[in-house]
Amino acid sequence: MMNAAPEVRVLLVEDSPTDALLIKEALSDVLDFQHRLFHASLLSDALKSIRSTQFDIVLLDLGLPDAQGIETFRALQQHAAELPVLVLTGLEDMSVGLKAIQEGAQDYLSKRDINSSELGRAIRYAIERHRIAKALKESEERFQLAVRGASAGLWDWNPQTGTVYLSPQFKEIVGYEAHELPNDSQLILDLIHPDDVERVRTKLAAHLAQRCAYEIEYRIRTKTGEYRWVHARGQALWNQSGEAYRMVGWVIDVTERRLADEALRESREELKRLSANIQRAREEEKTRIARELHDDLGQQLAALKIECAKNGNRTGDVDATNEKADMSNIYALIDQLVVSVRRIATDLRPAMLDDLGLLPAIEWFIERFSSRYPISVVQHIDADNIDFNYDSSTAVFRIVQEALTNVARHAGATQVTLEIASSESHCIVRIADNGRGCRNDVRPSPGSFGLIGMRERVAALSGELTVQSAPGQGFAVTVLLPLSAIEARSA
Repeated sequence: MMNAAPEVRVLLVEDSPTDALLIKEALSDVLDFQHRLFHASLLSDALKSIRSTQFDIVLLDLGLPDAQGIETFRALQQHAAELPVLVLTGLEDMSVGLKAIQEGAQDYLSKRDINSSELGRAIRYAIERHRIAKALKESEERFQLAVRGASAGLWDWNPQTGTVYLSPQFKEIVGYEAHELPNDSQLILDLIHPDDVERVRTKLAAHLAQRCAYEIEYRIRTKTGEYRWVHARGQALWNQSGEAYRMVGWVIDVTERRLADEALRESREELKRLSANIQRAREEEKTRIARELHDDLGQQLAALKIECAKNGNRTGDVDATNEKADMSNIYALIDQLVVSVRRIATDLRPAMLDDLGLLPAIEWFIERFSSRYPISVVQHIDADNIDFNYDSSTAVFRIVQEALTNVARHAGATQVTLEIASSESHCIVRIADNGRGCRNDVRPSPGSFGLIGMRERVAALSGELTVQSAPGQGFAVTVLLPLSAIEARSA
């Protein structure tokens, strides 16, 4: 069993009883749909009915006791714009019916020629056209709201005729009022920056011919003569012959984002230049220090060589007092040499100590050490509460660096343990390996090359250094540094 067609509620606004009866009879013969007819003789009565009852269509006579001509339709339209209207006219006011259609009526019918077939068709078409128009209007409103919310400018172009529609938002982006910029596609192309226009033409041609995506950013000239960056997207429609007959798209002003990207790029380039300058300055400083080291140590080594030569040329009966004085001179030169090495080594303080701090710098060095040598480094570092000053951070870093380097070169170890911790009064640094160790008869002397630098640094901080080693039991260096000497002093 088929569902019954929905009932159509019809409001007839007609003051002539005869015409009202004819229309009622014509409606009764309509078989396409069921209907329910309501009748009003005055426009005021019709408006009251509309406020209290939901209708599907209005059949409106334009000549009523309380309204005449096109003003009758306008008054109804003002109060019930959502209702489709069929205008009923006499032979003398056909032109008024056409005027009503131009202002929103769905159709007009001559009352003298009404029959059931024509009336039924007109009612069905009027209701359907009104429904479609309403849906289209709502869709356009949703689209316009979306476009306005996105600050986008809409364009609609016919590639075959060259005609184009530009939305008010599009014209606003380029600084024009809605009535100022003609809808001319060639004019829009002329507004594109000369350096960008060929890219736009190429992209557009590829989309129309090969259906490639059309998405591009370019500069467009505004009314004031300045250029703004826009991001444009579009989509064409093609007929059965493969010819594009319509293309719709939008543009968004992205000038601020482009300026921000450009500023970020320039900042990065400036940072690269500054980094290069800093690196060059560091290399120049290293060269200067190396030159000073060469000159300073060269002079002292030359003096040491002379003193040793003098001492070697003396005969066996040399006076002991003079020999003792000569040896004192040699020791003094050695002391000066050590002082020079310490001074220049301080100048070579690693930059990462300033950039990272002591403990992160040690972790950085261990990471590089582990990548160069097949030696596992076990860390037990718990010294975050120690505020190392400038000199002590350099000393501890160098001690760790020298100890690990000695392990890699001499210990034959597979593992080394680094411990840095604090007690109530001292910082404890211990580096121990599992290498071959030293025999008791060949234990490293206090003045050996591997320990002299560490001892000097520890002594400068009033600390203590002890060495533990045994054959096959590895080598361990333990350093005790008083907190009073290594921590930064508050102002």
